[in-house]
Amino acid sequence: MALVIALVVLLVLLWAAGLLLWNRLAATCARRIDVPAGDLEELFYGGVMCRWVMTSGALVRLEFFDWGLRLRGMLISRWIVPTWEARYDELAIAELVALPASRIAVCFRLRGGQANPIAFLSDRSLAILPQLEKHGVPVNRSVTKIRRVREIYQ
Repeated sequence: MALVIALVVLLVLLWAAGLLLWNRLAATCARRIDVPAGDLEELFYGGVMCRWVMTSGALVRLEFFDWGLRLRGMLISRWIVPTWEARYDELAIAELVALPASRIAVCFRLRGGQANPIAFLSDRSLAILPQLEKHGVPVNRSVTKIRRVREIYQ
């Protein structure tokens, strides 16, 4: 009986350590800026792909405002998904990338390599590009096939 209790305690500790590690790694992808309160213009649901975090499904929101865009987790996933914000004029390009067994992602790169890029996985990637073009963001519609997430950082 003591062995079972010790194993359960060990599993709970490993689970908690894993969640803490995930949270810290996700924070390395975060980018927050001072932004005015703006009206939400458009909203897409999907996943996120950055150096240490990749989610699927609809855990992430891509929000378009008059000042720029924000990627963030939904209420249940905010602690595992980094919040990433950028003004439209800070974006160097938005390009399409795809892993072998994945949806097409829109990868956002900042001017001057200010911060690491981040990608938004969605079934509606092609619907996102016109929203970006409407705000003057350069867009590359050709899909770059990548084998690993780290390739978007090169």
